[in-house]
Amino acid sequence: MKKADAVARQLSEVAPGEVVTIESVAGGRGLTSRLSAMGLFAGREVEVVRNSRGGPVVVAVRDCRVMLGRGAAQKVMVR
Repeated sequence: MKKADAVARQLSEVAPGEVVTIESVAGGRGLTSRLSAMGLFAGREVEVVRNSRGGPVVVAVRDCRVMLGRGAAQKVMVR
């Protein structure tokens, strides 16, 4: 596992194997609430497990794997 740079970027741009910290979610209440229920909120560290071009993004949150669609992953800003 590699620690990512301190530059803010979209979760959809993170390479597999990188560990990042969620900075913010640029979505509405519905998306923010859904992601929070899955354990994805500001301050949480996640590891990107899979990120294929055009497909979903899979992240490890604690002991779980969460799959996000590309649109949702683009709205999650990480460092």
